[in-house]
Amino acid sequence: MNDTNNERELRKQHLKSNVIDGSTDTGEGKKKPSLVVFLTAAVCIALFAFGIYYYIVHNVSYEYTVDWSRDMSPGYGSAAENQRNYVAFNGGLIRYSRDGAEYIDRNGESIWERSYQMTSPIVDVNNGYVVIADQGNTRLYIMNSSGMTGEADTLQPISVVRISENGVVYAILNDTDSDFITAYRADGSTIDLSVKSVISGDGYPFDIDVSPDGTQLLTSYVTVESGRIVNNVVFRNFGQVGQNEDARRVVGGFRDEFEGHLAGRVNFSTDEFSQAFYDGGVVFFSTEVLNSPEVISNIAFEEEMLTISYNEDLVVILTEDPLGGNILHIYSAGGELLGETTTDAGLRNLCISGSSVIVYGTDRICVYGKNGNLRGDLTVENGGVNMVTGTGKSGSFYIVSGMTIQKATM
Repeated sequence: MNDTNNERELRKQHLKSNVIDGSTDTGEGKKKPSLVVFLTAAVCIALFAFGIYYYIVHNVSYEYTVDWSRDMSPGYGSAAENQRNYVAFNGGLIRYSRDGAEYIDRNGESIWERSYQMTSPIVDVNNGYVVIADQGNTRLYIMNSSGMTGEADTLQPISVVRISENGVVYAILNDTDSDFITAYRADGSTIDLSVKSVISGDGYPFDIDVSPDGTQLLTSYVTVESGRIVNNVVFRNFGQVGQNEDARRVVGGFRDEFEGHLAGRVNFSTDEFSQAFYDGGVVFFSTEVLNSPEVISNIAFEEEMLTISYNEDLVVILTEDPLGGNILHIYSAGGELLGETTTDAGLRNLCISGSSVIVYGTDRICVYGKNGNLRGDLTVENGGVNMVTGTGKSGSFYIVSGMTIQKATM
């Protein structure tokens, strides 16, 4: 019996020893991966990543898919009325005419319609808000993606309207010998501010734009002094910063940059960056210091500027190429040159969708990345393209041909 017990005890100890030894890893006898293996794996991963990047950047598409198509023949306006316009809005489109407006979302569904009677409708959009006004008359409507938020009747005829991303509207109103810039909240109520311009003194407010937050106003004034055109670009601040300035809230003005030229369009890309486009170039501004705007750069073009387009990130200008065709210039909102490339002479229209720059003609659409690389060269079947506008996403856009809207993806 004792021998049996001793034998069992020896077996237990032997088993325990095997378990402990088997679970203890001393690393002896095992080979570690060499440095060469690690370097080879790293190089393979880097090459794979570069291959994907190169494909994405340099791959050119020659076809597009139609996500949906909609016949717009029914709706506002008679069959004889050709003045139907479209503007990108909140990922979809606003379709408007003299008789009314309709918001079509990114899925092709009609979200709201608004009927009215206008002689000359003008529209401005900013993210989720849109203002529609009757140029030369006194009526304006303010809408968001859900429908109308407000309406207003102005005291003088409307010349220009601009809207911020929180629904604040600024309008240039024309009087006999003076002009006024007034403001309205998203519900149509009047904001207690008014900027009067005497034509014989300050000049004519040719164009305005409002910062996304609604507190900054950028105005291009045009007047004649000693028989020559003088252009002043003026910054105003209606927030707390502007309260420390004069009653007109002026925080900055620029004149020399536009000597002999006319700044026909001004734009706020963000609260910090803005631009003034003149006949021959563009001036980029910074308002990072709210009470002291400054010029970042003044870029002049020898060739004729054909068209411009911009969003919160990009500023794109199409000019004529003296050697034939056109030249596409792509800048950041702060004036950094991101890319340049040549395009065909027949492509003279321009829009932006996300980070895609789209140049198009009546039957052809070319899509570029923001660095100027060609991403798509697309032929539109049956042609007849009236306009192309962005969806807000790169490689996606709307094609308007006659009475048909198509949402396309490259």
